[in-house]
Amino acid sequence: MKFSDFKLKSVLAIAFLFLMTTQGWAYQEIEVKNGGTIQGKALLTGPMPPPRVYHLVLFPNIDMCAEVDADEEGENRLLNDFIISPDGGLKDVIVSLEHVEAGKPFVKEPIMILSENCKFTPDVNPTRHGETFKVDNQDAVMHNSQVYQKERGKIILNIPIPAEEISEGKVHFQKDYKIFQMICGMHEFMQTWGYRVQNPYFFKTAVDGNFKIDNIPPGDYVVTAWHYLMKLRTQKIHVTENSVIDLKFEFDGNEVERPLYETIQSGRIKHEAGVYKDKVYRDK
Repeated sequence: MKFSDFKLKSVLAIAFLFLMTTQGWAYQEIEVKNGGTIQGKALLTGPMPPPRVYHLVLFPNIDMCAEVDADEEGENRLLNDFIISPDGGLKDVIVSLEHVEAGKPFVKEPIMILSENCKFTPDVNPTRHGETFKVDNQDAVMHNSQVYQKERGKIILNIPIPAEEISEGKVHFQKDYKIFQMICGMHEFMQTWGYRVQNPYFFKTAVDGNFKIDNIPPGDYVVTAWHYLMKLRTQKIHVTENSVIDLKFEFDGNEVERPLYETIQSGRIKHEAGVYKDKVYRDK
């Protein structure tokens, strides 16, 4: 072998290793035989956190924005971030397995965000890196949204959302970040969140808080549970053939700490609007 050929191959090998260490190995779809299952429940313990409150008088389109999630007087928009079942099951928790290199087919529903009555739905979206999402604006007014990396961090995307049109955006997560938050610049209570998933082993809980992830290749894994206003929960597991592992993730209502810009405690807000009511928060 000529020295020049050896040198070229060495350079290519180093470049390949650098690419793998910076981007990671791509997920591979394989046939999984005798896979295991994890199942369980995400729970809210402790006190029910009060809603986030936004005075509608400070924002445009008051009449339209007061159609949903408003207090009894129609003066304030309430963001009920913690929806639970009678037994404490917590909604909108994304449970996922980390660093799964190969497994079942990676198929997920495309993200479609509805914009109606100054509200983004759903509140939480499992998201793949580089995935395109759509926003269907049913309102007769334009919304202008920004996508932040994590909570109110760096803006990574601006999305004009024309009235009664469908718009598109694409999220490219920076480095190892996993969380994005989309907020309307005109109506700050219009918010939706995304959490990065890197393989098909994930589950978003409904109001009962239950989750189930199956067809997992035998091995050792870290399971994470994420709620957008709480610290990440993790557990280590060992999956064997045809095993069923029961897990429980608890989120303590005492741990919620909201930024000052999302805590309005004076002005037009009524005192009773911050009081927990079963009919408002449960089984929504």
